[in-house]
Amino acid sequence: MALIFSSDFDSLPAEPASRWIKLRDLVEQRLDDKMLSQEGSSDEDLIEYYSILSSATAELAMGELPIVFPSEIRQHFASFRAEVIALATRLSLRTSTSNKAFSVALIRPTKARIASQIERLRKIISESELPENRKKRLTKKLNELEELVRAPRTDFAKVMAVLSYLAAGLGGTTAFLAAAPDALVTISALIGQDKEEEEAEEQQLLEAEQRPLGLPDLRPRISDSDEIPF
Repeated sequence: MALIFSSDFDSLPAEPASRWIKLRDLVEQRLDDKMLSQEGSSDEDLIEYYSILSSATAELAMGELPIVFPSEIRQHFASFRAEVIALATRLSLRTSTSNKAFSVALIRPTKARIASQIERLRKIISESELPENRKKRLTKKLNELEELVRAPRTDFAKVMAVLSYLAAGLGGTTAFLAAAPDALVTISALIGQDKEEEEAEEQQLLEAEQRPLGLPDLRPRISDSDEIPF
């Protein structure tokens, strides 16, 4: 199995730095999966990892990565991967602040509840009377939604786009009228609820930082019985 497919690029963000970061995350995950399933990675896997990220870095003008010759890939892979991690860190620091307002870090229980709704939608699609090619497209969108929910921060715009696609794709079917709207609304509500709680926590932290410190008065106090020296 390859580390990347042409269809993967459709779900990447448009902004170059975010696009590179998401591509790197995807390639890292698939390389790690291969290493676990195969008890190690082949030279071909490492060369593919190098080729994908080197090409993406140059194409998106994200800086420079070291040049590694295929014949020396295993010898220099660790140092190359370290450079990739360093670049990912720098780019993430630049993009995380601007993206925070339009995303949310979902808590684990919310992710679990959304996952159950996604499985509910999978069943609706599989049991529907829709043509097979349409089922495949809708299932692909569910996979995209699942990745968005699993991410450290979930992008609102992308989730809404996927939910709209699913609503349009299932609209008019018996299965849609029976259960799909409820699942789609539940997913949207769960994400909105976590965002509200996240913003409330951030507001509390901001207010705490702005509140003056209530330091105790540690100055010695003089009572009427104390002698006051002159």
